[in-house]
Amino acid sequence: MAAVNTVILLLHPITAVSILGWMWWQYGWKKKSRDLSGESRQDELERHEKVGERILQAAILSVLIAFAARWYTGLGLVPGSLHGFTGPIGIILLWITARWGRNSRRDKLQKTKHGRAADLLIALMFFHSFLGFLYLFEVL
Repeated sequence: MAAVNTVILLLHPITAVSILGWMWWQYGWKKKSRDLSGESRQDELERHEKVGERILQAAILSVLIAFAARWYTGLGLVPGSLHGFTGPIGIILLWITARWGRNSRRDKLQKTKHGRAADLLIALMFFHSFLGFLYLFEVL
């Protein structure tokens, strides 16, 4: 039973690491967008928007997996660490960033906010990941 609990608890970190890599790749758009022009830029922009929405959905799923794993293993639903409390906050920030990204085509201010929020989100993502890494030693 302990092995099953360990595997279940590791589902969140495994999905989260893949999402973090995906977010880092998505963050590369800032540099890539400067090099593109015309129709290829438009195509990449549409892809960027779709991928952003998918990242948001995947991140929500990852947080739900974390809560489900805590419930299944008997740790309770209330987070017991700073890592656990910052997960839902990160989802809210990611949702806001995605919303600003959706509106950035129409509004230059939204575009600036989206870019700055992405910068902040990347920094917080690494902080949250480090906290999660430390939390693994406590849980496992």
